[in-house]
Amino acid sequence: MKKSVLILSMLILSLLVTSRMSMASGQPLSGVKVVVDPGHGGWDPGAVGPSGLTEQEVNLRVAQALRSCLQEYGGATVKMTRTNNSYVSLSARATQANSWGADRFVSVHHNGSTNQRINGTAVYSYPKGSWKSHHLRDEVQSRLVQATGLRNLGGQTENFYVLRKTSMPAVLTEASFITNPSEEKKLRDPGYTWREAYHIYLGLADHMGKVGK
Repeated sequence: MKKSVLILSMLILSLLVTSRMSMASGQPLSGVKVVVDPGHGGWDPGAVGPSGLTEQEVNLRVAQALRSCLQEYGGATVKMTRTNNSYVSLSARATQANSWGADRFVSVHHNGSTNQRINGTAVYSYPKGSWKSHHLRDEVQSRLVQATGLRNLGGQTENFYVLRKTSMPAVLTEASFITNPSEEKKLRDPGYTWREAYHIYLGLADHMGKVGK
């Protein structure tokens, strides 16, 4: 009788552990705090496409989709630096991330150029940032190129304020050039921008799976 109870107890424990491991694998970012920062906003539209689409509105749409992916697929806890078309200073964005104790910071942008033929995908980290920042940049870059199919401009470094002033691993994405007419048309499609957000999420999940917090 005691042997049967012991076997049953061990079986139940094994099922519980397996269940928890399964849940963990289904929520790769559980316990991870991510700040999603939609660039520009309010009086600052950012880059503007040939037909008037503004970077700030595309950034927000991608950031909202990224928040959903992080929460629903990754199980992450997410904080947005802005949730509507409002202006938030660069210092306020960095302060939000630092005071909240974020584990990762992702600033969402789209590039612009006076040459409308230019297009491509790039992700940035701070030149003096941690190796984890550079690793996150490269993982997100790899995934974003898969999503956009555009010219790979490579993982780059830049002295952007939000990368310099945040205390956690941080990246800034420039998935494409809104000033390219055909790209602007794609960026009007919610399905296209959702795929962009999903691949940023995949890059973050790849990164966390390899290096942890």
